[in-house]
Amino acid sequence: MNRRTRALLISTASLTAGAALATWAVRRWGYPVRAVERDVPYVGPPPADDDVPGDRDLQPEEEGVGPRFHRRYEVDVEHTTKSPEELIACIGASIQDYVPDELAVFEKSTGEEGFLSVGDEYDITIRSPWDGPVRVVEVTPTRFTLATLEGHMEAGQIRFAAAPHPVVTDALRFSIESWARSRDGAVDFVYDELGLAKKAQQAMWTFFCERVAEDCGGRKMEEVRVLTEREADPDDG
Repeated sequence: MNRRTRALLISTASLTAGAALATWAVRRWGYPVRAVERDVPYVGPPPADDDVPGDRDLQPEEEGVGPRFHRRYEVDVEHTTKSPEELIACIGASIQDYVPDELAVFEKSTGEEGFLSVGDEYDITIRSPWDGPVRVVEVTPTRFTLATLEGHMEAGQIRFAAAPHPVVTDALRFSIESWARSRDGAVDFVYDELGLAKKAQQAMWTFFCERVAEDCGGRKMEEVRVLTEREADPDDG
């Protein structure tokens, strides 16, 4: 089924809601960014444990449709009052503190509140036609990884990480990095062809980076950097 045919199957309500979400999110949290977008041969994510048990099935990339996307949101903060380990611990204890409540709500459905462990699950309620359940599949002192569960609007994983800045002392680098594709044709159309869900997603994770900079008590060294790599169509070569 081609994209034009799939588009005809998308409900007017879903398109309207997706457009409204993107427009509102960008206006509300459209922080200036240094953005780069390019089509590239796709390289998948680092290995993650897909054997972590849970009540719901994972929704891996291979179950999605459309092109794969690698996206990275990155912010450098100098004169930080938190170490990378302290920052990741704070995010793991209350990830909702870093997300705009009006756009998305993280509710832990499995696991202990105030602490992040492998196997924990969250139900993410998004102000759109699609929600996003996830499972924690990796936790280290400086990063953690969430994998999408059945019913999420995307199929893939997302990693949150902090590290000392590679050049500047008394500074850290925080990143959010995702490897995913759309769950189905409807999401693919709104995300890739129309670009609406992609804009809303960028607004949310840019807000997250801005909130991290505030929480670290320091100063952003420059605007949040956003890299979007879309899987190149082999037929275009």
